[in-house]
Amino acid sequence: MIVVIGIIAGVVLGIVTQPDIPPALQPYLPIAVIAALDAMVGALRAHLDGMFSDRVFITSFIFNVLVAALIVFI
Repeated sequence: MIVVIGIIAGVVLGIVTQPDIPPALQPYLPIAVIAALDAMVGALRAHLDGMFSDRVFITSFIFNVLVAALIVFI
């Protein structure tokens, strides 16, 4: 339930504040979102298999986003 509340709060906050993404960071945003979604789907799969680890999830999430940003940069 906390996750659902967090998602709703994040969406509402994004709609209300209308954050501006600096033009230099705009090419990185779509691939970072895809990498984050990949980590979240992996966490869901691990949870359904009964092997979820929050440390693995956080590490995977950060590493996926950083590697994706590096690939776009290159």
